[in-house]
Amino acid sequence: MLRKLLLVGALQGWALWGIWKARELHIWPNTDISIERSLFYLCLALPLVIYLTEGLATLIRQRRLFVMGTITILFPLLGAYSGWADNISKDGLDLYRVTFVRPSDLIAATVLAFILIPLLIHFNSKSKSWTYHELFETAWRNVILCASAAFLTGIFWMVLFAGSALLRLIGLNFMQELIQKAIFSIPVTAVAFATAYALSLARAEMVITLRRFQLSLLAWLLPLLMMFIVVWVVALPFTGVDSLFKTHHAAYIMLWCVALCISFVNAAYQDGLTAPSYGKYLGKLLAWGWLSLTVVVAVAGWAMWLRIDQYGWSEDRVWGVFVMLMGLLYVLGYSASALRGKGWMVSIGKTNMWVAVVLCTGLVALLTPIADARRISVNNQMQRLTNLTTPSDQFDFDYLRWHAGKYGHDALLTIESGINHPDHQTLASKAKQLLAQKQRYPNQEIVNKLTPAELRQRIRMLPETALLNDALLKTMQAEPGDWWLQQCLKADTQCGIWLIDLNKDRALDAVVFIKNKWNNTATARVLQNTGGNYHAVGSLSLPASKTYDQLLTDIAEGKFKMVTPIWSDIELSDQHLHVIIDNKKNGLPP
Repeated sequence: MLRKLLLVGALQGWALWGIWKARELHIWPNTDISIERSLFYLCLALPLVIYLTEGLATLIRQRRLFVMGTITILFPLLGAYSGWADNISKDGLDLYRVTFVRPSDLIAATVLAFILIPLLIHFNSKSKSWTYHELFETAWRNVILCASAAFLTGIFWMVLFAGSALLRLIGLNFMQELIQKAIFSIPVTAVAFATAYALSLARAEMVITLRRFQLSLLAWLLPLLMMFIVVWVVALPFTGVDSLFKTHHAAYIMLWCVALCISFVNAAYQDGLTAPSYGKYLGKLLAWGWLSLTVVVAVAGWAMWLRIDQYGWSEDRVWGVFVMLMGLLYVLGYSASALRGKGWMVSIGKTNMWVAVVLCTGLVALLTPIADARRISVNNQMQRLTNLTTPSDQFDFDYLRWHAGKYGHDALLTIESGINHPDHQTLASKAKQLLAQKQRYPNQEIVNKLTPAELRQRIRMLPETALLNDALLKTMQAEPGDWWLQQCLKADTQCGIWLIDLNKDRALDAVVFIKNKWNNTATARVLQNTGGNYHAVGSLSLPASKTYDQLLTDIAEGKFKMVTPIWSDIELSDQHLHVIIDNKKNGLPP
Protein backbone atom coordinates (compact mmCIF):
# COMPACT_ATOMS: atom_id res chain seq x y z
CA MET A 1 0.00 0.00 0.00
CA LEU A 2 2.77 2.45 0.90
CA ARG A 3 4.60 1.90 -2.39
CA LYS A 4 1.42 2.34 -4.40
CA LEU A 5 0.49 5.59 -2.69
CA LEU A 6 4.07 6.87 -2.98
CA LEU A 7 3.91 6.25 -6.75
CA VAL A 8 0.58 8.10 -6.94
CA GLY A 9 2.02 11.02 -4.97
CA ALA A 10 5.15 11.17 -7.13
CA LEU A 11 3.15 11.15 -10.38
CA GLN A 12 0.82 13.83 -9.01
CA GLY A 13 3.73 16.01 -7.92
CA TRP A 14 5.49 15.89 -11.28
CA ALA A 15 2.23 16.50 -13.14
CA LEU A 16 1.47 19.58 -11.01
CA TRP A 17 5.02 20.82 -11.50
CA GLY A 18 4.60 20.43 -15.26
CA ILE A 19 1.47 22.60 -15.20
CA TRP A 20 3.27 25.18 -13.09
CA LYS A 21 6.29 25.21 -15.40
CA ALA A 22 4.10 25.59 -18.48
CA ARG A 23 2.54 28.68 -16.91
CA GLU A 24 5.99 30.03 -16.11
CA LEU A 25 7.17 29.51 -19.72
CA HIS A 26 3.78 30.54 -21.13
CA ILE A 27 3.44 27.39 -23.24
CA TRP A 28 0.68 24.78 -23.62
CA PRO A 29 -1.44 24.08 -21.65
CA ASN A 30 -1.17 27.64 -20.28
CA THR A 31 -2.09 28.95 -23.73
CA ASP A 32 -5.56 27.44 -23.21
CA ILE A 33 -6.96 28.24 -19.77
CA SER A 34 -9.75 25.66 -20.09
CA ILE A 35 -7.29 22.84 -20.78
CA GLU A 36 -4.90 24.05 -18.09
CA ARG A 37 -7.55 24.15 -15.40
CA SER A 38 -9.06 20.86 -16.54
CA LEU A 39 -5.68 19.16 -16.17
CA PHE A 40 -5.16 20.85 -12.80
CA TYR A 41 -8.50 19.53 -11.49
CA LEU A 42 -7.63 16.07 -12.82
CA CYS A 43 -4.26 16.12 -11.05
CA LEU A 44 -6.01 16.92 -7.78
CA ALA A 45 -9.12 14.73 -8.12
CA LEU A 46 -7.68 11.44 -9.40
CA PRO A 47 -5.08 10.99 -6.62
CA LEU A 48 -7.66 12.12 -4.06
CA VAL A 49 -10.18 9.46 -5.11
CA ILE A 50 -7.40 6.84 -5.00
CA TYR A 51 -6.53 7.90 -1.45
CA LEU A 52 -10.15 8.04 -0.26
CA THR A 53 -11.05 4.61 -1.63
CA GLU A 54 -7.91 2.87 -0.39
CA GLY A 55 -8.23 0.33 2.42
CA LEU A 56 -12.04 -0.03 2.40
CA ALA A 57 -12.73 -3.70 3.07
CA THR A 58 -16.30 -3.65 1.72
CA LEU A 59 -15.41 -1.87 -1.53
CA ILE A 60 -15.19 -4.27 -4.48
CA ARG A 61 -12.88 -3.61 -7.42
CA GLN A 62 -15.66 -2.90 -9.95
CA ARG A 63 -17.29 -0.31 -7.70
CA ARG A 64 -13.94 1.36 -7.02
CA LEU A 65 -13.24 1.63 -10.77
CA PHE A 66 -16.72 3.11 -11.25
CA VAL A 67 -16.10 5.73 -8.56
CA MET A 68 -12.69 6.59 -9.98
CA GLY A 69 -14.12 6.86 -13.50
CA THR A 70 -16.96 9.14 -12.38
CA ILE A 71 -14.63 11.50 -10.54
CA THR A 72 -12.08 11.41 -13.39
CA ILE A 73 -14.74 12.51 -15.87
CA LEU A 74 -16.69 14.97 -13.71
CA PHE A 75 -13.93 17.06 -12.18
CA PRO A 76 -11.93 17.81 -15.34
CA LEU A 77 -15.22 18.98 -16.86
CA LEU A 78 -15.76 21.28 -13.88
CA GLY A 79 -12.22 22.58 -14.31
CA ALA A 80 -12.70 23.10 -18.04
CA TYR A 81 -15.84 25.15 -17.44
CA SER A 82 -14.14 27.18 -14.71
CA GLY A 83 -11.31 27.98 -17.12
CA TRP A 84 -13.73 28.78 -19.94
CA ALA A 85 -15.67 31.20 -17.73
CA ASP A 86 -12.41 32.88 -16.67
CA ASN A 87 -10.94 33.02 -20.17
CA ILE A 88 -11.10 36.69 -21.15
CA SER A 89 -7.78 36.58 -23.00
CA LYS A 90 -9.39 37.41 -26.31
CA ASP A 91 -9.50 41.09 -25.33
CA GLY A 92 -5.72 41.16 -24.92
CA LEU A 93 -5.43 40.41 -21.21
CA ASP A 94 -2.25 38.51 -20.46
CA LEU A 95 -3.09 34.85 -19.83
CA TYR A 96 -0.44 34.67 -17.15
CA ARG A 97 -2.36 37.27 -15.14
CA VAL A 98 -5.51 35.14 -15.11
CA THR A 99 -5.89 33.50 -11.71
CA PHE A 100 -4.42 30.00 -11.66
CA VAL A 101 -7.59 28.72 -10.01
CA ARG A 102 -10.59 30.43 -8.43
CA PRO A 103 -10.46 29.73 -4.66
CA SER A 104 -14.26 29.59 -4.37
CA ASP A 105 -14.52 27.03 -7.18
CA LEU A 106 -11.74 24.90 -5.70
CA ILE A 107 -13.27 24.92 -2.21
CA ALA A 108 -16.70 23.99 -3.57
CA ALA A 109 -15.20 21.21 -5.73
CA THR A 110 -13.32 19.84 -2.70
CA VAL A 111 -16.49 19.74 -0.61
CA LEU A 112 -18.26 18.04 -3.52
CA ALA A 113 -15.54 15.36 -3.72
CA PHE A 114 -15.63 14.51 -0.01
CA ILE A 115 -19.43 14.16 -0.05
CA LEU A 116 -19.87 12.53 -3.46
CA ILE A 117 -17.23 9.79 -3.10
CA PRO A 118 -18.86 8.08 -0.05
CA LEU A 119 -22.26 8.35 -1.75
CA LEU A 120 -20.93 6.58 -4.84
CA ILE A 121 -19.09 3.95 -2.80
CA HIS A 122 -22.01 2.88 -0.61
CA PHE A 123 -25.02 3.31 -2.90
CA ASN A 124 -27.12 0.12 -2.89
CA SER A 125 -28.54 -0.34 -6.37
CA LYS A 126 -31.14 -2.84 -5.13
CA SER A 127 -32.67 -0.72 -2.37
CA LYS A 128 -31.88 2.56 -4.19
CA SER A 129 -30.55 3.99 -0.94
CA TRP A 130 -27.66 3.90 1.52
CA THR A 131 -26.85 2.53 4.95
CA TYR A 132 -26.14 5.54 7.15
CA HIS A 133 -23.65 3.71 9.35
CA GLU A 134 -21.43 2.94 6.33
CA LEU A 135 -21.64 6.51 5.01
CA PHE A 136 -20.78 7.90 8.42
CA GLU A 137 -17.76 5.66 8.90
CA THR A 138 -16.30 6.29 5.44
CA ALA A 139 -16.93 10.04 5.39
CA TRP A 140 -15.36 10.63 8.81
CA ARG A 141 -12.47 8.27 8.05
CA ASN A 142 -11.65 10.24 4.89
CA VAL A 143 -11.85 13.62 6.59
CA ILE A 144 -9.65 12.61 9.54
CA LEU A 145 -7.08 10.83 7.34
CA CYS A 146 -6.74 13.82 5.00
CA ALA A 147 -6.55 16.25 7.91
CA SER A 148 -3.88 14.11 9.55
CA ALA A 149 -1.90 13.85 6.30
CA ALA A 150 -2.11 17.61 5.75
CA PHE A 151 -0.96 18.26 9.32
CA LEU A 152 2.02 15.90 8.97
CA THR A 153 2.92 17.47 5.62
CA GLY A 154 2.96 20.87 7.30
CA ILE A 155 5.22 19.53 10.06
CA PHE A 156 7.50 18.05 7.39
CA TRP A 157 7.92 21.48 5.81
CA MET A 158 8.59 23.04 9.20
CA VAL A 159 11.46 20.57 9.59
CA LEU A 160 12.79 21.49 6.13
CA PHE A 161 12.69 25.21 6.92
CA ALA A 162 14.29 24.70 10.33
CA GLY A 163 17.04 22.50 8.87
CA SER A 164 17.79 24.87 6.00
CA ALA A 165 17.97 27.81 8.43
CA LEU A 166 20.37 25.84 10.63
CA LEU A 167 22.65 25.06 7.67
CA ARG A 168 22.54 28.71 6.60
CA LEU A 169 24.03 29.72 9.96
CA ILE A 170 27.32 28.13 8.90
CA GLY A 171 27.22 29.40 5.33
CA LEU A 172 25.57 26.39 3.66
CA ASN A 173 22.74 27.97 1.62
CA PHE A 174 22.08 25.16 -0.85
CA MET A 175 19.15 23.68 1.09
CA GLN A 176 17.32 26.99 1.47
CA GLU A 177 17.78 27.69 -2.24
CA LEU A 178 16.58 24.18 -3.13
CA ILE A 179 13.33 24.23 -1.15
CA GLN A 180 12.36 27.52 -2.81
CA LYS A 181 12.44 25.95 -6.27
CA ALA A 182 9.14 24.67 -7.66
CA ILE A 183 10.84 21.60 -9.15
CA PHE A 184 11.62 20.51 -5.58
CA SER A 185 8.76 21.89 -3.48
CA ILE A 186 5.79 20.68 -5.58
CA PRO A 187 6.79 17.01 -6.11
CA VAL A 188 8.16 16.68 -2.56
CA THR A 189 4.94 18.06 -1.06
CA ALA A 190 2.84 15.57 -3.03
CA VAL A 191 5.08 12.64 -1.99
CA ALA A 192 5.06 13.81 1.65
CA PHE A 193 1.24 13.95 1.66
CA ALA A 194 1.00 10.47 0.13
CA THR A 195 3.43 9.10 2.71
CA ALA A 196 1.58 10.74 5.60
CA TYR A 197 -1.75 9.42 4.31
CA ALA A 198 -0.39 5.88 4.00
CA LEU A 199 1.07 5.98 7.51
CA SER A 200 -2.22 7.30 8.94
CA LEU A 201 -4.20 4.64 7.06
CA ALA A 202 -1.99 1.90 8.49
CA ARG A 203 -3.22 2.94 11.93
CA ALA A 204 -6.93 3.00 11.11
CA GLU A 205 -7.96 1.87 14.59
CA MET A 206 -6.49 5.08 15.99
CA VAL A 207 -8.62 7.04 13.54
CA ILE A 208 -11.79 5.54 15.01
CA THR A 209 -10.66 6.25 18.56
CA LEU A 210 -9.71 9.82 17.70
CA ARG A 211 -13.04 10.41 15.96
CA ARG A 212 -15.07 9.18 18.91
CA PHE A 213 -13.05 11.27 21.34
CA GLN A 214 -13.41 14.47 19.30
CA LEU A 215 -17.12 14.04 18.59
CA SER A 216 -17.90 13.23 22.21
CA LEU A 217 -16.32 16.52 23.31
CA LEU A 218 -18.05 18.53 20.58
CA ALA A 219 -21.42 17.08 21.54
CA TRP A 220 -21.36 18.95 24.85
CA LEU A 221 -21.18 22.29 23.07
CA LEU A 222 -24.68 21.72 21.66
CA PRO A 223 -26.57 22.48 24.93
CA LEU A 224 -24.60 25.70 25.40
CA LEU A 225 -25.27 26.98 21.87
CA MET A 226 -28.92 25.89 21.96
CA MET A 227 -29.38 27.89 25.17
CA PHE A 228 -28.23 31.08 23.39
CA ILE A 229 -30.48 30.38 20.41
CA VAL A 230 -33.59 29.75 22.53
CA VAL A 231 -32.95 32.96 24.47
CA TRP A 232 -32.50 34.82 21.17
CA VAL A 233 -35.79 33.48 19.75
CA VAL A 234 -37.73 34.30 22.93
CA ALA A 235 -36.29 37.83 23.10
CA LEU A 236 -36.74 38.61 19.39
CA PRO A 237 -40.43 39.74 19.59
CA PHE A 238 -39.48 42.22 22.32
CA THR A 239 -36.26 43.58 20.78
CA GLY A 240 -37.45 43.71 17.18
CA VAL A 241 -35.28 43.24 14.09
CA ASP A 242 -34.21 46.84 13.38
CA SER A 243 -30.89 46.63 15.23
CA LEU A 244 -30.38 43.16 13.79
CA PHE A 245 -30.62 44.27 10.17
CA LYS A 246 -28.51 47.39 10.75
CA THR A 247 -25.44 45.18 11.20
CA HIS A 248 -25.48 44.35 7.43
CA HIS A 249 -24.14 40.87 8.24
CA ALA A 250 -27.02 39.45 10.27
CA ALA A 251 -27.66 36.56 7.86
CA TYR A 252 -24.02 35.50 8.03
CA ILE A 253 -24.04 35.35 11.85
CA MET A 254 -27.33 33.46 12.01
CA LEU A 255 -26.34 30.92 9.38
CA TRP A 256 -23.01 30.41 11.12
CA CYS A 257 -24.87 29.57 14.34
CA VAL A 258 -27.12 27.15 12.41
CA ALA A 259 -24.07 25.46 10.88
CA LEU A 260 -22.49 25.03 14.32
CA CYS A 261 -25.71 23.52 15.69
CA ILE A 262 -25.86 21.06 12.78
CA SER A 263 -22.24 20.07 13.42
CA PHE A 264 -22.73 19.63 17.16
CA VAL A 265 -25.95 17.63 16.87
CA ASN A 266 -24.24 15.29 14.40
CA ALA A 267 -21.34 14.94 16.82
CA ALA A 268 -23.83 13.79 19.45
CA TYR A 269 -25.78 11.49 17.10
CA GLN A 270 -22.69 10.03 15.33
CA ASP A 271 -23.74 6.86 13.46
CA GLY A 272 -27.04 6.57 15.34
CA LEU A 273 -26.25 3.17 16.84
CA THR A 274 -25.65 4.50 20.35
CA ALA A 275 -27.69 7.13 22.19
CA PRO A 276 -25.85 10.30 23.32
CA SER A 277 -25.07 10.70 27.00
CA TYR A 278 -27.33 13.70 27.57
CA GLY A 279 -29.82 11.88 29.75
CA LYS A 280 -33.58 11.69 29.35
CA TYR A 281 -34.60 15.26 30.24
CA LEU A 282 -31.73 17.17 28.65
CA GLY A 283 -32.17 15.09 25.50
CA LYS A 284 -35.85 16.05 25.28
CA LEU A 285 -35.07 19.72 25.90
CA LEU A 286 -32.50 19.72 23.10
CA ALA A 287 -34.90 17.95 20.73
CA TRP A 288 -37.69 20.46 21.35
CA GLY A 289 -35.25 23.37 21.46
CA TRP A 290 -34.14 22.40 17.96
CA LEU A 291 -37.46 23.77 16.66
CA SER A 292 -36.25 27.28 17.52
CA LEU A 293 -33.70 27.00 14.70
CA THR A 294 -36.51 27.26 12.17
CA VAL A 295 -37.02 30.84 13.39
CA VAL A 296 -33.30 31.58 13.03
CA VAL A 297 -33.21 30.28 9.44
CA ALA A 298 -36.40 32.17 8.58
CA VAL A 299 -35.03 35.47 9.89
CA ALA A 300 -31.73 34.82 8.07
CA GLY A 301 -33.65 34.29 4.85
CA TRP A 302 -35.61 37.49 5.47
CA ALA A 303 -32.43 39.48 6.04
CA MET A 304 -30.87 38.02 2.91
CA TRP A 305 -33.93 38.77 0.81
CA LEU A 306 -33.98 42.42 1.98
CA ARG A 307 -30.34 42.73 0.94
CA ILE A 308 -31.01 41.17 -2.45
CA ASP A 309 -34.05 43.38 -2.99
CA GLN A 310 -31.98 46.47 -2.19
CA TYR A 311 -28.75 45.70 -4.02
CA GLY A 312 -29.54 42.77 -6.31
CA TRP A 313 -27.76 39.47 -6.68
CA SER A 314 -24.03 39.07 -6.19
CA GLU A 315 -21.83 35.98 -6.13
CA ASP A 316 -21.76 36.02 -2.33
CA ARG A 317 -25.54 36.30 -2.13
CA VAL A 318 -26.08 33.41 -4.56
CA TRP A 319 -23.84 31.19 -2.45
CA GLY A 320 -25.44 32.58 0.71
CA VAL A 321 -28.93 31.62 -0.48
CA PHE A 322 -27.65 28.13 -1.33
CA VAL A 323 -26.19 27.74 2.17
CA MET A 324 -29.42 29.05 3.68
CA LEU A 325 -31.51 26.52 1.73
CA MET A 326 -29.23 23.68 2.78
CA GLY A 327 -29.49 24.81 6.39
CA LEU A 328 -33.26 24.94 6.07
CA LEU A 329 -33.39 21.34 4.79
CA TYR A 330 -31.22 20.13 7.66
CA VAL A 331 -33.21 22.04 10.28
CA LEU A 332 -36.60 20.86 8.98
CA GLY A 333 -35.39 17.30 8.57
CA TYR A 334 -34.04 17.13 12.10
CA SER A 335 -37.14 18.84 13.51
CA ALA A 336 -39.22 15.82 12.47
CA SER A 337 -37.54 13.93 15.32
CA ALA A 338 -39.04 16.22 17.95
CA LEU A 339 -42.49 15.95 16.41
CA ARG A 340 -42.43 12.14 16.12
CA GLY A 341 -40.96 11.44 19.54
CA LYS A 342 -39.67 7.95 18.62
CA GLY A 343 -36.18 8.42 20.01
CA TRP A 344 -33.53 11.08 20.21
CA MET A 345 -33.25 12.90 16.83
CA VAL A 346 -33.88 9.69 14.89
CA SER A 347 -34.39 11.53 11.59
CA ILE A 348 -30.78 12.77 11.43
CA GLY A 349 -29.46 9.78 9.50
CA LYS A 350 -32.07 9.80 6.76
CA THR A 351 -31.96 13.60 6.51
CA ASN A 352 -28.18 13.59 6.13
CA MET A 353 -28.29 11.03 3.32
CA TRP A 354 -30.84 12.79 1.15
CA VAL A 355 -29.65 16.33 1.86
CA ALA A 356 -26.18 15.14 0.83
CA VAL A 357 -27.66 14.22 -2.57
CA VAL A 358 -29.29 17.65 -2.84
CA LEU A 359 -26.03 19.30 -1.74
CA CYS A 360 -24.01 17.49 -4.43
CA THR A 361 -26.60 18.37 -7.07
CA GLY A 362 -26.56 22.02 -6.02
CA LEU A 363 -22.76 22.22 -6.03
CA VAL A 364 -22.59 20.72 -9.52
CA ALA A 365 -25.18 23.27 -10.68
CA LEU A 366 -23.29 26.19 -9.13
CA LEU A 367 -19.99 25.01 -10.66
CA THR A 368 -21.50 24.71 -14.16
CA PRO A 369 -23.52 27.02 -16.46
CA ILE A 370 -26.74 25.69 -14.89
CA ALA A 371 -26.54 28.09 -11.92
CA ASP A 372 -23.15 29.81 -12.14
CA ALA A 373 -23.16 32.55 -9.49
CA ARG A 374 -21.28 34.91 -11.83
CA ARG A 375 -23.83 34.49 -14.60
CA ILE A 376 -26.76 35.04 -12.23
CA SER A 377 -25.09 38.08 -10.68
CA VAL A 378 -24.11 39.73 -13.97
CA ASN A 379 -27.54 39.20 -15.54
CA ASN A 380 -29.29 40.63 -12.50
CA GLN A 381 -27.00 43.65 -12.24
CA MET A 382 -27.47 44.39 -15.94
CA GLN A 383 -31.24 44.14 -15.51
CA ARG A 384 -31.16 46.51 -12.53
CA LEU A 385 -29.08 48.96 -14.58
CA THR A 386 -31.39 48.96 -17.59
CA ASN A 387 -34.57 49.32 -15.53
CA LEU A 388 -32.93 52.20 -13.58
CA THR A 389 -33.07 50.37 -10.24
CA THR A 390 -29.31 50.86 -9.88
CA PRO A 391 -28.10 54.44 -10.56
CA SER A 392 -25.49 54.58 -13.30
CA ASP A 393 -22.91 56.18 -10.98
CA GLN A 394 -23.26 53.25 -8.55
CA PHE A 395 -22.94 50.46 -11.10
CA ASP A 396 -20.09 48.07 -10.26
CA PHE A 397 -17.88 48.09 -13.36
CA ASP A 398 -14.97 46.73 -11.33
CA TYR A 399 -16.78 43.47 -10.67
CA LEU A 400 -17.59 42.96 -14.35
CA ARG A 401 -14.01 43.55 -15.48
CA TRP A 402 -11.97 41.74 -12.85
CA HIS A 403 -14.22 39.23 -11.08
CA ALA A 404 -17.01 38.04 -13.38
CA GLY A 405 -14.85 36.46 -16.09
CA LYS A 406 -16.40 35.92 -19.50
CA TYR A 407 -19.88 36.92 -18.31
CA GLY A 408 -18.62 40.27 -17.07
CA HIS A 409 -16.54 40.80 -20.21
CA ASP A 410 -19.55 40.15 -22.44
CA ALA A 411 -21.67 42.53 -20.33
CA LEU A 412 -19.07 45.29 -20.77
CA LEU A 413 -19.14 44.72 -24.52
CA THR A 414 -22.92 45.05 -24.43
CA ILE A 415 -22.71 48.32 -22.48
CA GLU A 416 -20.01 49.61 -24.84
CA SER A 417 -22.18 48.92 -27.88
CA GLY A 418 -25.03 50.89 -26.31
CA ILE A 419 -27.94 49.95 -24.07
CA ASN A 420 -31.36 51.46 -23.50
CA HIS A 421 -30.45 53.86 -20.71
CA PRO A 422 -30.58 57.66 -20.28
CA ASP A 423 -26.83 57.70 -19.52
CA HIS A 424 -25.89 55.20 -22.22
CA GLN A 425 -23.08 57.40 -23.57
CA THR A 426 -21.42 57.76 -20.19
CA LEU A 427 -21.83 54.06 -19.46
CA ALA A 428 -20.43 53.15 -22.89
CA SER A 429 -17.41 55.39 -22.30
CA LYS A 430 -16.67 53.79 -18.93
CA ALA A 431 -17.06 50.29 -20.38
CA LYS A 432 -14.70 51.14 -23.24
CA GLN A 433 -12.10 52.53 -20.85
CA LEU A 434 -12.25 49.44 -18.65
CA LEU A 435 -12.03 47.05 -21.58
CA ALA A 436 -8.93 48.90 -22.75
CA GLN A 437 -7.40 48.60 -19.26
CA LYS A 438 -5.20 45.49 -19.12
CA GLN A 439 -4.09 45.98 -15.51
CA ARG A 440 -6.46 46.15 -12.57
CA TYR A 441 -4.31 48.78 -10.87
CA PRO A 442 -3.16 51.16 -13.61
CA ASN A 443 0.21 52.83 -13.21
CA GLN A 444 0.85 56.58 -13.44
CA GLU A 445 1.62 56.43 -17.16
CA ILE A 446 -1.82 54.98 -17.88
CA VAL A 447 -3.52 57.57 -15.68
CA ASN A 448 -1.70 60.42 -17.45
CA LYS A 449 -2.95 59.21 -20.84
CA LEU A 450 -6.60 59.67 -19.85
CA THR A 451 -8.18 62.61 -21.65
CA PRO A 452 -10.21 65.27 -19.79
CA ALA A 453 -13.34 63.98 -21.54
CA GLU A 454 -12.69 60.44 -20.23
CA LEU A 455 -12.06 61.72 -16.71
CA ARG A 456 -15.26 63.77 -16.67
CA GLN A 457 -17.21 60.59 -17.39
CA ARG A 458 -16.00 59.18 -14.07
CA ILE A 459 -16.71 62.09 -11.71
CA ARG A 460 -19.93 63.53 -10.28
CA MET A 461 -19.97 67.32 -9.84
CA LEU A 462 -21.53 69.28 -6.98
CA PRO A 463 -23.42 71.41 -7.62
CA GLU A 464 -24.61 69.61 -10.75
CA THR A 465 -24.32 72.79 -12.83
CA ALA A 466 -20.61 73.13 -11.97
CA LEU A 467 -18.01 72.54 -14.67
CA LEU A 468 -14.96 70.39 -14.11
CA ASN A 469 -12.10 72.41 -15.58
CA ASP A 470 -8.94 70.97 -17.12
CA ALA A 471 -6.65 72.58 -14.53
CA LEU A 472 -8.25 70.62 -11.70
CA LEU A 473 -8.04 67.36 -13.64
CA LYS A 474 -4.37 67.91 -14.48
CA THR A 475 -3.62 68.56 -10.82
CA MET A 476 -5.27 65.29 -9.83
CA GLN A 477 -3.27 63.44 -12.48
CA ALA A 478 -0.06 65.12 -11.34
CA GLU A 479 -0.38 63.88 -7.73
CA PRO A 480 1.14 60.36 -7.97
CA GLY A 481 1.92 60.36 -4.25
CA ASP A 482 -1.71 61.00 -3.28
CA TRP A 483 -3.22 57.50 -3.28
CA TRP A 484 -6.79 58.72 -2.79
CA LEU A 485 -6.72 61.15 -5.71
CA GLN A 486 -5.33 58.37 -7.90
CA GLN A 487 -8.27 56.17 -6.90
CA CYS A 488 -10.61 58.88 -8.11
CA LEU A 489 -9.16 58.58 -11.61
CA LYS A 490 -10.10 54.92 -11.96
CA ALA A 491 -13.14 53.89 -13.96
CA ASP A 492 -14.33 51.53 -11.24
CA THR A 493 -14.24 54.09 -8.40
CA GLN A 494 -17.13 56.40 -7.50
CA CYS A 495 -15.89 59.94 -7.06
CA GLY A 496 -17.51 63.32 -6.55
CA ILE A 497 -16.07 66.86 -6.59
CA TRP A 498 -17.66 69.69 -4.64
CA LEU A 499 -16.66 73.19 -5.73
CA ILE A 500 -16.90 75.60 -2.79
CA ASP A 501 -14.96 78.57 -1.39
CA LEU A 502 -13.50 77.21 1.83
CA ASN A 503 -11.02 79.98 2.71
CA LYS A 504 -13.10 83.03 1.67
CA ASP A 505 -10.69 84.14 -1.06
CA ARG A 506 -13.51 84.26 -3.64
CA ALA A 507 -12.07 81.30 -5.52
CA LEU A 508 -13.82 77.94 -5.68
CA ASP A 509 -11.74 75.29 -3.99
CA ALA A 510 -12.35 71.58 -4.64
CA VAL A 511 -13.35 68.90 -2.14
CA VAL A 512 -12.81 65.49 -3.75
CA PHE A 513 -14.95 62.69 -2.27
CA ILE A 514 -13.72 59.14 -2.93
CA LYS A 515 -15.98 56.21 -2.06
CA ASN A 516 -14.42 53.46 0.04
CA LYS A 517 -15.45 50.20 -1.60
CA TRP A 518 -15.09 48.09 1.52
CA ASN A 519 -17.53 49.96 3.80
CA ASN A 520 -19.45 52.49 1.64
CA THR A 521 -17.99 55.45 3.52
CA ALA A 522 -15.98 58.27 1.94
CA THR A 523 -12.63 59.98 2.14
CA ALA A 524 -12.38 63.68 1.23
CA ARG A 525 -9.28 65.45 -0.09
CA VAL A 526 -9.14 69.27 -0.27
CA LEU A 527 -7.50 71.09 -3.21
CA GLN A 528 -7.00 74.87 -2.94
CA ASN A 529 -7.66 77.13 -5.93
CA THR A 530 -4.91 79.72 -6.30
CA GLY A 531 -5.25 81.85 -9.40
CA GLY A 532 -6.94 79.04 -11.34
CA ASN A 533 -4.34 76.47 -10.33
CA TYR A 534 -5.03 73.74 -7.76
CA HIS A 535 -2.83 72.02 -5.23
CA ALA A 536 -3.66 69.52 -2.48
CA VAL A 537 -3.66 71.05 1.01
CA GLY A 538 -5.20 68.34 3.20
CA SER A 539 -8.32 66.36 4.02
CA LEU A 540 -11.82 67.10 5.24
CA SER A 541 -13.01 65.24 8.33
CA LEU A 542 -16.23 63.34 7.67
CA PRO A 543 -18.79 61.82 10.05
CA ALA A 544 -18.40 58.04 10.30
CA SER A 545 -22.18 57.61 10.42
CA LYS A 546 -22.66 59.04 6.91
CA THR A 547 -22.20 56.94 3.79
CA TYR A 548 -20.73 58.28 0.57
CA ASP A 549 -24.17 58.56 -1.04
CA GLN A 550 -25.69 60.28 2.00
CA LEU A 551 -22.92 62.89 2.07
CA LEU A 552 -23.32 63.79 -1.60
CA THR A 553 -27.12 63.85 -1.28
CA ASP A 554 -26.96 66.23 1.71
CA ILE A 555 -24.61 68.53 -0.19
CA ALA A 556 -26.80 68.46 -3.31
CA GLU A 557 -29.84 69.35 -1.18
CA GLY A 558 -28.00 72.27 0.44
CA LYS A 559 -27.92 70.81 3.94
CA PHE A 560 -24.73 72.64 4.91
CA LYS A 561 -23.49 76.05 6.06
CA MET A 562 -20.10 77.69 6.51
CA VAL A 563 -19.15 78.03 10.19
CA THR A 564 -16.45 80.37 11.52
CA PRO A 565 -14.41 78.77 14.38
CA ILE A 566 -15.23 80.24 17.80
CA TRP A 567 -11.74 79.59 19.13
CA SER A 568 -8.78 80.89 17.19
CA ASP A 569 -5.69 78.82 16.43
CA ILE A 570 -2.32 79.74 17.87
CA GLU A 571 0.85 79.78 15.79
CA LEU A 572 3.77 78.84 18.03
CA SER A 573 7.24 78.30 16.53
CA ASP A 574 5.72 77.84 13.04
CA GLN A 575 3.25 75.28 14.36
CA HIS A 576 -0.51 75.63 14.61
CA LEU A 577 -2.11 74.76 17.94
CA HIS A 578 -5.84 73.96 17.93
CA VAL A 579 -8.31 74.22 20.78
CA ILE A 580 -10.00 70.85 21.25
CA ILE A 581 -13.43 71.26 22.83
CA ASP A 582 -14.53 68.70 25.42
CA ASN A 583 -18.12 68.14 24.30
CA LYS A 584 -19.10 66.14 27.39
CA LYS A 585 -18.22 68.98 29.79
CA ASN A 586 -20.12 71.45 27.64
CA GLY A 587 -23.27 69.38 27.48
CA LEU A 588 -22.78 68.55 23.81
CA PRO A 589 -23.02 65.14 22.19
CA PRO A 590 -19.62 63.42 21.83
